[in-house]
Amino acid sequence: MGARDAKTLESLRAENAQLREILAITEDNLRASQEEVLRLSMVDTLTGVFNRRHFMDLADQEVSRARRYKRPLGVLVVVLDNMRAVNQAHGTERGDAVLGVMGAAIMRALRTADIVGRTAGATFAVLLPETERDGTVALAERLVLEMAQAAADLLKDAPPLPTVSLGATHVVREDVIFDAVLRRADEAVARARHAGGRQAVYLAADDLPA
Repeated sequence: MGARDAKTLESLRAENAQLREILAITEDNLRASQEEVLRLSMVDTLTGVFNRRHFMDLADQEVSRARRYKRPLGVLVVVLDNMRAVNQAHGTERGDAVLGVMGAAIMRALRTADIVGRTAGATFAVLLPETERDGTVALAERLVLEMAQAAADLLKDAPPLPTVSLGATHVVREDVIFDAVLRRADEAVARARHAGGRQAVYLAADDLPA
């Protein structure tokens, strides 16, 4: 092999190495893009918690697991009562920021195994695996206070401030699907609102008329 051929071969090897490096970077970028697309399909970008669709999928799985293994599963529905007034007084951009800090306040209070999603405009839902009634109620009452404080800090106590009504319940054997549990938690929210809001109400399955 002549010197010219050897030089050409070395050049080809260098080009191949460069192409392999470019290909590896491209594959890494593609993988990262796919992971980001998957994440965005599951997460509510405004608040950072799961979106309704993904949360409901997880909820059905958790209800099935709780019923199958007879394990406790607490459920919370958290509603910001007066976000329309907040948006009108402070602007929608500030209102969106309120939703963001509310989502963050919920996540700070939860364990790794707990699950939170934004299920409507100003509504969040939380799943609490392996949590009995006392623990569920304690967390619910804590969230009412901590979320109100987070909003007040953001808005620098300028009225109107968002208030929190929270409904809590537990999955029971008769709850074949999550929608049944959600309806009970929604009824608990309605009772909290009827009592003036700014509070949590726990509603067990046997608290409702048959």
